[in-house]
Amino acid sequence: MSALWAPLAARNDDRRTRERPLRAVAQPTARLARFPFLLVFIGLFGIGMVGLLMLNTTLQNQVFESRTLNRQATELAYTQADLEYQLAALAAPQELARRASELGMRPNPFPAFLVLPSGKVVGKPIPVSGREVPALIVTTPAQLAAEQAAKRARTEAKAAARAAKKEAAQAEAKRKAALRAAAKKKAAAASATKTKKKIGSEEPG
Repeated sequence: MSALWAPLAARNDDRRTRERPLRAVAQPTARLARFPFLLVFIGLFGIGMVGLLMLNTTLQNQVFESRTLNRQATELAYTQADLEYQLAALAAPQELARRASELGMRPNPFPAFLVLPSGKVVGKPIPVSGREVPALIVTTPAQLAAEQAAKRARTEAKAAARAAKKEAAQAEAKRKAALRAAAKKKAAAASATKTKKKIGSEEPG
């Protein structure tokens, strides 16, 4: 470089220096030592494993609880179905007829209706014995047992009456036979007395 150009180059360097001011450089970040970093990593790993174990245990407990609730729901569904079946059976017409028969109610082929709220009676109320329509009679097991017991009692009463009548007839026959025997004995005694008297009167004095 010639001497003529030297001042120009110096001015350019000064200009560049003024354009780029100096600044403080930040200190480099301190690096963790290897042993404390391993301790921190092991601690985080342990905490993660404990959390995962707790999460797994919670999920298993929830699964068991879900199974228990499903089993209870199934049992309740079966119970509900059984109760609905019993309700339908109790609401059946034949069951209502049986229970009405137990309460002493009897079918009436000549019903009368009461119109509300006027209170008008449609039809003529006729008292019935309950035997007008045999096809509508519902006999309960208790009524069947009572009827059979009454039938047996009537049969036993008739047999007892026949036995008593037979015993009375036998006693009457015995009494009549005893009377006849007494009459015969009395007649024989009278005949013997008469014969003795006759023989005594015929003997010579």
